[in-house]
Amino acid sequence: MGVGRDGLTLHPFALAEARRLGRLAVLTCLVALGTWSLMGIDRVSASLPAAQTARRSVTVSIDGLVGAAPSAGTVADSLRAAGLARGGADRVSAAGNAPVLAGARIALDRGLPVTLIDGGEALATRAPYGTVADLLEAERITLGPLDQVEPAAGAPVSAGTVVRVTRIAEREETVRETGPFPVRYIADPNLDRGVQIVVSPGQPAISASTYRVRTVDGREVERVLLASVEISGPVEEVRRSGVRAPAAAGDIEATIRDAAARQGADPDQLLRVAWCESRYNPNAVNPSGASGLFQFMPATWAANSVRAGFAGASVFDPAAAANVAAWMFARGSAGQWTCR
Repeated sequence: MGVGRDGLTLHPFALAEARRLGRLAVLTCLVALGTWSLMGIDRVSASLPAAQTARRSVTVSIDGLVGAAPSAGTVADSLRAAGLARGGADRVSAAGNAPVLAGARIALDRGLPVTLIDGGEALATRAPYGTVADLLEAERITLGPLDQVEPAAGAPVSAGTVVRVTRIAEREETVRETGPFPVRYIADPNLDRGVQIVVSPGQPAISASTYRVRTVDGREVERVLLASVEISGPVEEVRRSGVRAPAAAGDIEATIRDAAARQGADPDQLLRVAWCESRYNPNAVNPSGASGLFQFMPATWAANSVRAGFAGASVFDPAAAANVAAWMFARGSAGQWTCR
C-alpha cells in the first residue's frame, strides 16, 4: 500500500497504472520531437512563434504529394523559390501573379506522362488534361495538310498514351534520264564466233522526266511518272560480230610456223611471244587497247599491217597477225614486245 499527499492510501494497482501512463507520456513527447525534426523545421523556425512561421511558408501539393515552400510575393514567386519550374502542361490552383496569403495552399499538377512520336523521333513528355489536340498545341506541333495523327486529334489523353504524328509530303521532281540505244550487227568472217568489235559507238536517248514523289517521315515510298519530254533521240551502235569457227591451239601453232617461214623469222621466238602475249588466243583483248594473237596496239597494227601486205585485215585474224608479227621480227622490231 502507498500513501498519497492527502494521506489517502493508494492501492498497488493504481500505482502501477500511474507509472505506465507516465512512461507513455514521455514516449509520446519523444516521438513528437522526432517527427518535428524529420519535417525539416530549422532551428530558426522552431524558435519563432507559430503565427510567424505560418507567415513564412505556404503548403504546396505536387501531384498529391504535400510539402512546404517559402512564401514569396506571388504564386509564381513561391514556386520559383521552391525550385519548381512550371511546364506547359502543368496546372496550378491559382494564377501565377496571384498574391500568396498566410497559410495558403498551392496545388501543382504536373500533367499526364505520355510519349509523343513526331516524324519517327520519340519524346517523353507530359500532356495537359484534355485531348490529343491540346497536347499538340502545348508542344507547339503544327500538322501539314497530309500529316496524320494517331489517336485522332479529338481523342482524350491519359497517362501512358502514345501519340504518333506521321509526316507525309508530296513534291514534283524533274530528273534527266537516259534510255537504251539500238545495236546493229555486221557479220565478220575474219572474227571468231563470240567476238564483237564496236565500229561506231551508240548514244543513249536523253529525256526530262517529271515525277510526283511521296515521302513518309522523310523516306520516299512512292514515285509516279507525270510527264516525260525527249531531249535527244538514241544513236544506233554498229558492231562487227565474228562468225568464224575458233582455231584450235594446234592450228594456231601451225599458222605461226607458216608465217615465220614465209617472212624469214624465227618460229620458236614467234611461238614464245604469242604464248606469252595471248596464250594462243587470237581474240584476246587487253584493257590497254592491245588486241589479237600478238597483242598489237591499234597504231602499230595500222602502220605495219599495210607494210607487210595485209592492209585492211583484222587484228583478230590469226594468219594476218602472225604474218605481220613475223614480218616485223624479221626486220629487227621484236624489241617492241615485252615478251621475248
